[in-house]
Amino acid sequence: MTNRMQDKIVIITGASSGLGRATAELMIAEGARVVIADTNREAGEAVASAIGAQFARTDVGNPEEVDALVAATVAQYGRLDVMCNNAGVIATTPVIETTDADFDRMVTVNFAGVFYGTRAAGRVMTEQGFGVIVNTASNGGCSPSAGMAVYSGTKAAVVALSKACAIELAPKGVRVNTISPGTMLTGMVPDVEGIVGILDKIQPIGYAANPSQMAAGILFLASDEGNYVTGHDLVVDGGATAGRAAVGT
Repeated sequence: MTNRMQDKIVIITGASSGLGRATAELMIAEGARVVIADTNREAGEAVASAIGAQFARTDVGNPEEVDALVAATVAQYGRLDVMCNNAGVIATTPVIETTDADFDRMVTVNFAGVFYGTRAAGRVMTEQGFGVIVNTASNGGCSPSAGMAVYSGTKAAVVALSKACAIELAPKGVRVNTISPGTMLTGMVPDVEGIVGILDKIQPIGYAANPSQMAAGILFLASDEGNYVTGHDLVVDGGATAGRAAVGT
């Protein structure tokens, strides 16, 4: 199936690499006009040029910059159909060793950034009477791991925030959902020998995903195929949170 996003206006944050880039590529392949946002101007402009998107340098932790991103997009295209609040950061340290700086950065980007993007898009979408917001959470939000307390906490908060917003905005024609990816082979995966083999064993399906497999979930939630889906957290993790494999496997 093609053209599922024909002429849709889409903003994707954190799109200079990983899941954000994969989502932008898929949206464009399906006919969307995409604005990608990131703090990394050099990488963002290179990606935008390579895939046929538009780039806007944006710090999602700054509400004024997020508001400006949405306002500029609407000024250019006349509307906003889809907002993908995807930007995220991670720090893997024991909770008692987590610095204030790491805590502040994860809360600001992972949670506040999603709130700012949802609020800015929600204001536009409620006025126009339609729109879809897809927020990137993580399976770590529902199945936390040691060393990821703050990261997992921010992602659980994203799910709760999104469900509450879905209830509030549904009567106004706006759908809000989350995607909770499992382990992906992206820049967030440490470049350590043997790590991919370890990650493969975590997923019952037998391998760590590539970002395009997660992007397919975002596409479904954003497209008209998901027009009766709101307040949902779509977990795409190869069965990692389904339960434990048998001992010894």
